[in-house]
Amino acid sequence: MTKTNYKFYKDHKFMVVDDDDRLRNQAIGVLCDIGFSKAAITPAVDGKDALKKLDQQIDIEFFVIDLVMPNMNGLELLNELKTNPKYEKYKNIPKLVLSSESDANIILNAVESGANSYLNKPCEAYMLAKKLFECVSK
Repeated sequence: MTKTNYKFYKDHKFMVVDDDDRLRNQAIGVLCDIGFSKAAITPAVDGKDALKKLDQQIDIEFFVIDLVMPNMNGLELLNELKTNPKYEKYKNIPKLVLSSESDANIILNAVESGANSYLNKPCEAYMLAKKLFECVSK
């Protein structure tokens, strides 16, 4: 995959929600490496931080969400985005869950809560890029 594959999507606005600084920055780095603008990426440290930022009515066109986080985990965030009328504009926006959880029930819960795709951590950068492109292309 090359940057040119993603040129059409380079201005998409992303939110990356992960409490692990290293993993959050890795996801942001992958987005930048494949041509997305760092200025178009909003980081959040957990679900509560994500909602606080969304309350400012920022435009987001894609979410990357970890499941295991303090304060508000990824499943709680997904459910809030899916069911709370306050976040209606984000309900149908693609959501990639990127998590170390591999239990089938947890993955099913994530999908039922609104996740469009799931990728286990740790993962190779090219796999993350591939999943992101697949989700954004839908």
